[in-house]
Amino acid sequence: MKINKILATLLATVLFSTASIAGEITVTGNAKASLNTAGSDATAGKSEAGGRTLAIENEFVFGASGELDNGTTWKYSVQLDQGNIDDSAITLTSGWGTIGLFGEAGGLNFKHGGSQNAIGYGSQIGSEGLQAATTTLTATDPTDIGGVNNIQFHTPAGLLPLGIVAKAAIGTSGSDTSKPGDSPIGGSGGVRDARNYSIEAAPIDGLKIGASYYTDKPAVDANAKGQDHEDGAYYVSYAFGNFGLGYSKAYAAPNLGSTPSSTINYYETDSYSVGVKLNDAMSLSYGYEKSHANKHEDAAEYDAKIATIQSAYTMGGMTLAAAYKTIDNADYVQNADQTEAHLILTLAF
Repeated sequence: MKINKILATLLATVLFSTASIAGEITVTGNAKASLNTAGSDATAGKSEAGGRTLAIENEFVFGASGELDNGTTWKYSVQLDQGNIDDSAITLTSGWGTIGLFGEAGGLNFKHGGSQNAIGYGSQIGSEGLQAATTTLTATDPTDIGGVNNIQFHTPAGLLPLGIVAKAAIGTSGSDTSKPGDSPIGGSGGVRDARNYSIEAAPIDGLKIGASYYTDKPAVDANAKGQDHEDGAYYVSYAFGNFGLGYSKAYAAPNLGSTPSSTINYYETDSYSVGVKLNDAMSLSYGYEKSHANKHEDAAEYDAKIATIQSAYTMGGMTLAAAYKTIDNADYVQNADQTEAHLILTLAF
């Protein structure tokens, strides 16, 4: 039986055989201020337009939860992110696992799995990192099901040996704020037939491993006669005492139609991180990423690299973090080097 039929059967069983017990409503979120500077001595380096920048962000998460009379728990959440409503989700969880209904959320992607960084990998902080916004290349990071509306099933914790939890998702049409009839049956986010799978395990204390895979097809059939879009990643991390080590490997292969517009066959990225917690409040880390763009033409190839040193101090609901970051061969262009410094204040509520 196909996954969508299984999900439909489980969802119908829950919705039509149980009643809901009154739940509770919550509001959480954070406010973040970041001061960023960038510089480059290389003529091929990225532009430092704007020089020093100050950004203030906010995110509110509105949630509700409750329990059905058969013990199944449900949760609903939606984000107000910089004034935009996004990342809506409904989940139903019981002994048979979890069914999730996600509005452009719920991505299953382990590109940064196992990170031991105090803040995040360098490509997650500040500028575009490995690539600039003006580049003609496609994105290096693997995409996932979080870019489209989707339905998911997660196996329950404790069901499988070695702490294994498996998740599967299928994409649908619609947007994160769509209503019935808003979107025709078919593609969402410019793609169709999106599928995302992941599996994680914790075989021994402190050790975690995981892998993810994503694929989709272009919304137009004529563009699906070349290389299919496929992304994947795996990771391993190990924590012992106050120390942690992490490694992840990611692949991103763009769709190449009958007349490819991209010069890239695939991207391959290795990410390493080591972290230490000095005490309950203070943490330090070092992270390194190397990304290779494999071209389908005879041309020079230069690996893009990011190294970052980070620290974070948490006091109650406030976190003060700092990062120093170097970028070599940004955009996979030789000698396009840059340095960045970031100071980030986050207030969680």
